[in-house]
Amino acid sequence: MDLQEIMRKYFRINVKEGSDISLRINEAHYEVIDVGDSGIGIRLTPEDIFIAAEDELPIELKIKGVVHKMQGKVVHISPAGPEEFLCGIEFINIDKKSKDKLMAYLQESREKIFKQE
Repeated sequence: MDLQEIMRKYFRINVKEGSDISLRINEAHYEVIDVGDSGIGIRLTPEDIFIAAEDELPIELKIKGVVHKMQGKVVHISPAGPEEFLCGIEFINIDKKSKDKLMAYLQESREKIFKQE
């Protein structure tokens, strides 16, 4: 595998528990690990194993209390311990209004991060 194929091209913001962003897939809530302008990272348990790489799923991304419906494509699932997995989902079919809200959230989060340092 070429190094270019595995390098992340986008900056992601780590999400802390209780933040203003959450994710739901098929009525189930998932813990958000990080989010960027093109996708989101979530934590899965063995019960969530029905999700597989390349699956396209309807997702609801909630940003500051507002739900944005879109499609997501599972791009990877990686083991993160004996009973958990990390899953990367690429946003697809995201409308302009939702993309704008996501970008505003990311910019605000980046500003908070850099002010703390």
